[in-house]
Amino acid sequence: MKQYKVVSSHVSNYPDPIVLKKNQEVYYGEEDTQFPNWIFCKSITTGKKGWVPKQILTSPNTLGIAKVSKDYSAHELTIDHGEILYGLEHLNDWTYCKTKSGEFGWIPTFCLSAI
Repeated sequence: MKQYKVVSSHVSNYPDPIVLKKNQEVYYGEEDTQFPNWIFCKSITTGKKGWVPKQILTSPNTLGIAKVSKDYSAHELTIDHGEILYGLEHLNDWTYCKTKSGEFGWIPTFCLSAI
């Protein structure tokens, strides 16, 4: 597990994130222009909306519905400059991290510096 120091604070933009289970269906929306390969989706089951990595989505069918290939949470961390985080996965300019207190979530990679 790689350690990172937060070099730029980040506040979560989505306090109630989309959470998906493997094989759950979503409406496949638009791709993010700032962070390519993130697709804005809506869960058919819960109605929650959020950004999902394109890599874990099937191609949408003719109705615009795709399936998720693995469990996923769009939870973002709110972090302060100077905090130490543990990086678990890097994907599309975001890093999935664990805080020292045990909270998991995504952070824009530009907010982090490897230790």
